Amino acid sequence: MIRAILFDADDTVVDYYRDGWCAFAAALEAVGVTSPRAVEDCIAFDYENWERIGLSSVHLEEVQRTFHDLYRQHVRILFEKIAEKYGFSERTREAEETFYRALGREGHPVAGALETVRTLAARYPVYAATNGLAYQKTRLSAFPFREIFISEELGAIKPTPEFFRRILARIGTDPAECLMVGDSLTSDIAGATRAGMPCVFYNPDGRPCPAGVPSIGALPELLELAEKWRQ
Repeated sequence: MIRAILFDADDTVVDYYRDGWCAFAAALEAVGVTSPRAVEDCIAFDYENWERIGLSSVHLEEVQRTFHDLYRQHVRILFEKIAEKYGFSERTREAEETFYRALGREGHPVAGALETVRTLAARYPVYAATNGLAYQKTRLSAFPFREIFISEELGAIKPTPEFFRRILARIGTDPAECLMVGDSLTSDIAGATRAGMPCVFYNPDGRPCPAGVPSIGALPELLELAEKWRQ
């Protein structure tokens, strides 16, 4: 029996690419750069440097300990590089601060996400559970989450068991009765499985899925699963 549902944020309920594009555009405009190519350069370097700096390696203990510092370092490096290329080095910090403010605005929902979460919220307590900095909370303001759990505030990141233990203690639910829905095998699915929680892999790209883990290609498919959980 499922008594609560946790949703990941980026690329599960909100579109990181669209939100990132808008935030980079706002940051560049603030320092006088309006070229669409500059935004594309930010997006490309964002993904490249995220991998290079190790932020995708959340299974490593060192990254788990330093994730939030690495995140801020990543953003700083990104804007230093873009500032050097586009000639606004004296205003790098202004661009960085504008980026954080802009990325904190209400996010663009993934297709079907808002309707799905609203429908499920009428039947279950629903929560967000995401790795990131505290500003991300306002990105999820359109969703009826009872609470938004962000790793910076919790002091632990997915996939560590501590991340899930702290959430479960706050909501008063046993692991076996709390479902995790997310698009990342290494953080959402691996972390929930390790914590003894059932999980659903949001998998619109049809990636290989671990045996025994339900996979959905669109979020509204959760509604059919929810009917089975209630039986």
